[in-house]
Amino acid sequence: MKKELQLIPIPYDTEEWHKFRLDGIGASEMATVLYMNEWNTAARLYHEKIGSIPQQREDKEIMFHGRNQEDYIAHLWQYWDGTIEGMMDNYKAEKIVRRCRRINGYLVNPDYPWIFASLDRAINIEGGVNMKTGQALLTEAPLELKTLSGFSARKWEERVPMYYYIQVHTQMLVIDSDYAEIAMLQDGNRFMVEYIERDNDLCNRIIDISKSFWEERVVPGKKAVLMRDNYDKKGLYVESEQNQEIIDRLEPEPDSTQAYKEFMAETYLKERQTLKGDKISYEICRQDEMLKCIVNTLNKRRDYCKNSLIKVVRDNNVEEIDFDTKGKFTWSERANSKIRVALINIKDKPLDADVEKEVGKIDLKY
Repeated sequence: MKKELQLIPIPYDTEEWHKFRLDGIGASEMATVLYMNEWNTAARLYHEKIGSIPQQREDKEIMFHGRNQEDYIAHLWQYWDGTIEGMMDNYKAEKIVRRCRRINGYLVNPDYPWIFASLDRAINIEGGVNMKTGQALLTEAPLELKTLSGFSARKWEERVPMYYYIQVHTQMLVIDSDYAEIAMLQDGNRFMVEYIERDNDLCNRIIDISKSFWEERVVPGKKAVLMRDNYDKKGLYVESEQNQEIIDRLEPEPDSTQAYKEFMAETYLKERQTLKGDKISYEICRQDEMLKCIVNTLNKRRDYCKNSLIKVVRDNNVEEIDFDTKGKFTWSERANSKIRVALINIKDKPLDADVEKEVGKIDLKY
């Protein structure tokens, strides 16, 4: 690990810990800044960082259990040789094949002082291997430890969810590593490890977008909040309102997440008032109606596709259509239920960028 890295040892969930988190962007917050987190929104994060709303400090039960199982997951990981069978054999023989270490505190890279990272563990250089290439590690690498439910694990079947992909890339960026792993325990009885190699294009995007978010929104936003509060104390309400306008103008753009809706409801809840509608707002309403019709039409089309496949399966008295290496279609009975479920699992799935491109072809303007 780079000698220039700054290690800031702060006990978890203390006032000092919460205060430190206001002075930068953490690896677990980076997906929010990049508009890639379905559980949080950039607007809320911005207001938390500038101090205009309180930080979210709720410690959910799932997070509590996750932290307490990290030691066990890290212990299992030390026996991991790439296979479940090998891990169990190594565990029984008490043969540790890999090692990691705990880093107690936040890490800050002087090249990106607005970013910080807290690693669950760091994979040791000595004996450390890139499990994709088989080559020895040249630097320590982040090891992220996760507990998953069966429902959450389904999101990992095709690829690492973007939220975690961005998180470990931020960690790699901070410690200047080109490799990371995520070790997961699903439902307490299934162990998995994902290997992630550094994507420099994504790292550059993280740097550019987070720097802009911090320097062009948070820094002037903090100043505006301080000025607004000082003017309020002095009874200078015109000047206070001017700074509030700056705060509002710097707020990140809306997104499509439920988290944004909840944030708006919490922050701007007030008695019902009426605003005279303008052309822009009306066009957005019309666009929403159009999208609702499109979604309904697409859902009907999807039902037609699945029903057509079910007919093929039924007519041939089988439960599955196999497309060899391209995937399969399955129509089977759900466990402990009489409900029949149609599952399409093909390898040639459209990329997010391709979907966005196709949606962009639809003219939603009026």
